[in-house]
Amino acid sequence: MVPLSLKNRFKNYDLLAYEAVFRQLLEDYWKSDSIISAYKKEKAGYDGEKNVDYKLSTYPQKDLIVFQGIRLPNPPFYFQIDTLILTRNLIYILEVKNYQGKFQYDSKLQQLTQEVDGKATAYKDPILQAEAQKTHLQQWLEKHGIYNVPIETLVVIAFPSTIIENIHQDPEVYKKIIHSESLHQHLNRLSETHTKNILTAATIRKLTKALLHEDQPLHTNILDFHNLSDQHLIKGVPCEKCNHSSMLRLYKKWLCPKCKATAVKAHERKILDYFLLHGDTISNKQCRELLQVGPRTAYTILNSMNLSHKGSNSARKYYSPSLNEFPQNSYLPTKMQRHIKLSNSRIKWHHT
Repeated sequence: MVPLSLKNRFKNYDLLAYEAVFRQLLEDYWKSDSIISAYKKEKAGYDGEKNVDYKLSTYPQKDLIVFQGIRLPNPPFYFQIDTLILTRNLIYILEVKNYQGKFQYDSKLQQLTQEVDGKATAYKDPILQAEAQKTHLQQWLEKHGIYNVPIETLVVIAFPSTIIENIHQDPEVYKKIIHSESLHQHLNRLSETHTKNILTAATIRKLTKALLHEDQPLHTNILDFHNLSDQHLIKGVPCEKCNHSSMLRLYKKWLCPKCKATAVKAHERKILDYFLLHGDTISNKQCRELLQVGPRTAYTILNSMNLSHKGSNSARKYYSPSLNEFPQNSYLPTKMQRHIKLSNSRIKWHHT
C-alpha cells in the first residue's frame, strides 16, 4: 500500500506562465536574464518537490492522506504548504527546499548562510518558515472547529548532494532539517511519538473537503512583473516546428508558410497561454485578435475546446480551465531552450 494522494502536484501557475512567455515572446526579447532566472527558480523548485513526492510515494504506510502543494486563506494572508500529510494521529508539514551546494545553519542566530567565491549570503531560516506554516494551519483548523491536533514540521532537502552544516551540532536541528532520502525514517520517528487517534473518520472527511475547497493557487501576473506587454508577444499562432509566426488558417487546420507544416489544434496552446498570461476569461473579439482570424472561426475554435462559458453573442465569455487541466508538457522553441541552457543565472534554491 502507498499513501493516498488527494491533491496531486501539477506545475503551478507561475511555472506554466513562464513557459507560456517563452512560447509567445518575440525573439528580440529572448535574452532577458531576469525572466530566465525567475523561470529557472520556479523549475528547480518544482523538480525538487517532485523528487520528494516520489520518495513519499514509496513510503509503506497506507493510512496517510497527502496534499501536494496547497495554498489556504488565513485572512488577511494566504499560506502555502509544499506537502501536507494528514493522519488520524497527527498532521505533517513538509517544507521542501531546493538548496544546492554547501550551507551553514546557525541555530543560535536562526540563520542560514552560504559562502560562494568569498562572498557570504544569508537566507531565511527554513525551520522558522515551516513553523510559520504550522501556526497558520493551526489557526485555519480552529476556524473549522478542529483543535489540539499535533502538527509536526520537517524541512526536506530535495537533493542528496546538498550539504547543510549544523555549526552548533544542535540535536534538534538534525530532527528538523533532513534529506529526502531519510524521509521515511523521520516520518516513522514522529508517528511513534503520536500514537493516540485524534481525528475521527468523520472529521478527516470534513477536513479533506475543506482543504480541497479552500485551496487557492497563486497566479502571478508575469507580464506585469517583468514589464512586458502585448507588443513584446507574437501575434497569431506560431509554428511548433520552426517557430515562424504566424501560421495561416485554412479549412479546419493551420499551415506554416515557411516550413509547410500543418496542425489541426495549434490554436489550443495559444489560447491556453492567453489564460496564463492575461486572465481567466476570453471573448470572441479577444480570440480574433489573438489568433488573427474572423469572428465565425473564433466562435468555432472556442466552442471546440469545450470551455465553460457565460453570456451570449458578443457578450459571451469563455473561462480558463482549472490548473490541473493545463498541459504539463513544456514545449519550448528550440532556440529558446538554448538560451535557457546557456544562461549564467545561478539558481540556489526554491524560495517560497
